[in-house]
Amino acid sequence: MACGGNSKFFVFGFLFMLLSLILDIVGVAAPYWIYGEKGSGKVYLGLWKICVSGDISGYNISGCSEFEDVPDWFKAVRGFGLLGILISAIGLISALLKTCLKDRVSVLIIAIIMSFISAVCTVVSIAVFAEKHYDLVKDSSFVNFSFAFAFCAVSIVLSAIAGICMIIEIAKRSSYTTIDGR
Repeated sequence: MACGGNSKFFVFGFLFMLLSLILDIVGVAAPYWIYGEKGSGKVYLGLWKICVSGDISGYNISGCSEFEDVPDWFKAVRGFGLLGILISAIGLISALLKTCLKDRVSVLIIAIIMSFISAVCTVVSIAVFAEKHYDLVKDSSFVNFSFAFAFCAVSIVLSAIAGICMIIEIAKRSSYTTIDGR
């Protein structure tokens, strides 16, 4: 059994899944979900750290620290973000296995399901953060969402497109007659 020879829909789906996973990892790990600038001070906030820099009372302060007391909704944001990454990785591994197991539609179905579940987990993560971030930043007039938040949002779209491409792959292949490929 030789690996390779997949259709363009599968290849596009696989590439979108890979890009989605990379963007999701960077988005969840980077301390740039929120960016704020007021005067000479700058604040960056992510899921794991908060970073500040600038002049405060005549002192130049710069550095990052981890959160000490994290609210439950913030733990949920972290959890769903990590769950989205894990499920996306499982879907990518399933898609990779499909390259050598051509006649096994079940492996491709697992990749499709994981792609959509990953998108849902990431949606929950960024939706809760977008709704509740005001609890962390009391004066939100100078705060905007930053690139890591946007990366997670883009990963949702790419993950959904990957799942759709793989659904088209199944629909176009007439050799998939049963769930076990017989």
